[in-house]
Amino acid sequence: MNNRTTQFIGQPVDRVDGRLKVTGQARYAAEFFYDRLAHGVALSSTVAAGRVRDVDTAAAEQAPGVLLVLSHKNVPRMPLPAPETPQNRFSRSVPLFQDTVIHHHGQLIGFVVAETIEQARHAARLIEVSYDAAEPKIGFDANVENAYAPKTVNAGYKTDTERGNLDEGLRAAAVTIDAVYNTPIEHHHPMETHSTIAAWDGDRVTVHHSLQMVVEAVPAIAATFDIPRENVRVLSPFVGGGFGCKILTRDNAMLPILAARLLKRPVKHVLTRQQMFMVVGLRQHNRQRMRIGADAAGRLTALGHDILTHTSMHEEFVEQSGVISRMMYEVPNSKVTHRVFRLNVQTPKWTRAPGEAPGSFALESAMDELAAKLKLDPMELRAMNDTGTDLDTGKPFASRSLIECMKIGADRFGWSRRSPTPRGRRQGHWLVGYGMSAASRGAPHRGASANLLLTRNGRDVRAVVEMCATDLGTGSYTVIAQTAAETLGLPLHKVEVRLGDSALPPTPGSGGSWGANSFCTAALAVCELAKQQLRDQASLRFIREPTAAELLQAAQLNGWRATHTATPAADMASYSHYAFGANFAEVWVDEDLGTVRVPRYLAVIAAGRILNPKTAASQVVGGIVWGIGNALMEESVLDARRGHFVTRTLADYHVPVNMDIGDVQVVFAPETDTKVNRLGAKGVGEIGITSVAAAIANAVYNATGRRVRDLPITPDKLLIET
Repeated sequence: MNNRTTQFIGQPVDRVDGRLKVTGQARYAAEFFYDRLAHGVALSSTVAAGRVRDVDTAAAEQAPGVLLVLSHKNVPRMPLPAPETPQNRFSRSVPLFQDTVIHHHGQLIGFVVAETIEQARHAARLIEVSYDAAEPKIGFDANVENAYAPKTVNAGYKTDTERGNLDEGLRAAAVTIDAVYNTPIEHHHPMETHSTIAAWDGDRVTVHHSLQMVVEAVPAIAATFDIPRENVRVLSPFVGGGFGCKILTRDNAMLPILAARLLKRPVKHVLTRQQMFMVVGLRQHNRQRMRIGADAAGRLTALGHDILTHTSMHEEFVEQSGVISRMMYEVPNSKVTHRVFRLNVQTPKWTRAPGEAPGSFALESAMDELAAKLKLDPMELRAMNDTGTDLDTGKPFASRSLIECMKIGADRFGWSRRSPTPRGRRQGHWLVGYGMSAASRGAPHRGASANLLLTRNGRDVRAVVEMCATDLGTGSYTVIAQTAAETLGLPLHKVEVRLGDSALPPTPGSGGSWGANSFCTAALAVCELAKQQLRDQASLRFIREPTAAELLQAAQLNGWRATHTATPAADMASYSHYAFGANFAEVWVDEDLGTVRVPRYLAVIAAGRILNPKTAASQVVGGIVWGIGNALMEESVLDARRGHFVTRTLADYHVPVNMDIGDVQVVFAPETDTKVNRLGAKGVGEIGITSVAAAIANAVYNATGRRVRDLPITPDKLLIET
C-alpha cells in the first residue's frame, strides 16, 4: 500500500453515501419509477390450518382500476422447488398458490393488482374466502411431546455433540446449576418493509428488490419462472435494514414478478408492517436447559445445554442456539442437544446473530448463577475457564481476546464498584445493579469478486469499484471506498463504489458477519492486481510504491480495467475464527413499580482490524439497542386459539426508543489476526447483540436479588411474590 498518502483503512470516515441518503437521492427498492406502474396487494389467510375451499373474486375483479386478481384458481403451473441442500437453500424456486393447503395464519393466498395502491387495497377487501379449517397446532407446551432430533441445525452444525461424560462431570462438581431459560418469539422489523418492483422486457425481467443477497435471487427467480439466469437482473443498491429477514427471495417478491409477466407492465408490491409479522420469518421461541458444574475453585467440570424449539409444518429451520456452549469455555465434559417440533406458525428464519443471541442468554445467565453460588466475581469465573482452543472443532483460535476485553471493560466501566451481594446499592427507591457477560460470534470469510475501472484525464485520476454486494445501512459503500482509496493512493472522493446489481461480479452478500471483510478483501485484491498490471505496462522503475495515478501516467494510458476474485487463504480452515466481546450493564430497578432502566452500557469488542471505527461502532450500538429490547420488552405474542400474532404493529410490539436508551459506549480492543483474511478484519454486525440480554438480566439480579430466566424482563416478573 502507498504510505505517502492518507491512510484511510481504520479511520472514522463519514459515510460516502450519507449525502445521498439525507437528500433523498438514495433510492430504495420501492422508489424507482416506471411508466404505467401498477400496484399489488397480497391477501392473507385468516386461519392457521386447513384448506382454502373457495376464493370469490367477482366483486374485486369489477372494482375500479383492478387489472388482475390471482389465487390458486388461476395461477399458471410453476416448477416445484428442488430438494433443499446447503448449496441451494437460498436459490430454490418459489411456486405460488399451487395448492390450497394452509400452513399458518397470514400465509399469502391471493394477489390483487390495480392502477393505484388505494384501488388494490379496496379490491382486496372485497374478496371472500371460505375455508375448510382444521384445528391448528399453536401452543408451545401443548406440542412439546412431538419434538424430534433434526438431521442438522442452521448453518450445517451438528444437532448433538458430546465430549467426555456429562453425568460424571456433574457428579464430580462441588457446585452445580440446573436451570431453564426461555427466549420468546421475536421479529426483525427493519425500517424498510419488503418491497419489490418487477418489469419484463420480452422474456427478460428486471427486479428491484430489498434484499441482502442479490446473487442468490437470480437463480431463484430463474427457476421459479423457468427462464435462463442471464435473463434475470436484480437491483438492490440501498437496503433499509435486513437483520436476516431479507436473505431469501420469497413469495412476496415472486407475486409482482408473476403479475408483471401476465399484465405485460411493471408491478410494485410492498408488504405492510402487519404482514411483516406473518410471512418473512422470525426468531423462534427457544427453551433451554442449562446444567453446569464446577469444582470448589471455579473450574468447570461439566456443561450441558439442551434446546427445545419449534419450526413450521412445511419447512424445517432450527436455530443453532447450543453452538456457543460448545466453544466458549474450557470444560472437559460437555453435551449439547437440539430438539424441534412442528407448529402452525410460519417458518423461523435467520434473525440477527441466529443461535448466539438466544444461546448466549442461557449460557451467560447460567455462568452468572454459578459465580454467585461459588461467591466468585463473574469476570474471574470466565477468565479462569478461558481457552485457546475451540473444543468443538479441536482447532486453535486464530485470535481470541476475551480476557483483554474483560480487563478493558472492567476498568472503563468501574466494575470494582459493583456490590458483590444483591440489593447492595440504591438511589432512593431505585435499586442499582451491575451485570456483565462474555460474547462470541463466528467470524467467517468468503470469496468475493470485484471490477476496477481506472480513468485518467490529465492529472485527474478516478476509480470505480464494482461488485454485487449490498449495503443494509451498515456502511459497505464507505469501507470499500476506504480500502480502494488507500490501496490505489487516491483521494477518497475520487473513488466511486457501485453495489447491488446482479450484473456485477458476485459476492456472498450481507449476512452472517462476513460482508464487510469479504467485500473489502475483494476490493483490496483487485486494486493490487490493477497496479501490478499497470506496473508491467510501464517502462519506468519506481524506488517507492507508486500510486495508480503515477502508474497510468508512466504507462501512458488513460484507463485500465481489472477483474479479480479473492478467495480465502488455504490455511484459514486450520483455525477457528470468532469475534469476542465483554458486555457491562448498569441497571436501575424501581422497587415499587418493577420498571427497569439502563442508564449505562459498555461493550468492548475484539474483532481484528476495524475498517472504520465510526461505522463499526454504529453497528455494535445497533446490536446493543436490540439486545436491550430483547431483555426488557420484545415479545411476539401468539393467540393460542387461532394462531395469529396479537402483537402486529409497532404500537404493541415494543422496541426501544430514544428515552429507553442511556449512555452506550463501544470500545474496540486492539487485536491482530493474520489468519482470518488479508485485512485481518472480522464482522461486527452480530457480535453487538450477543449476550446483551444476559448482561441486563445479570445486572437485574445484582440490583434486586431476583433471577428472571424468561425474557423479556417485564415489571410483573419482578413484582410477583415468590
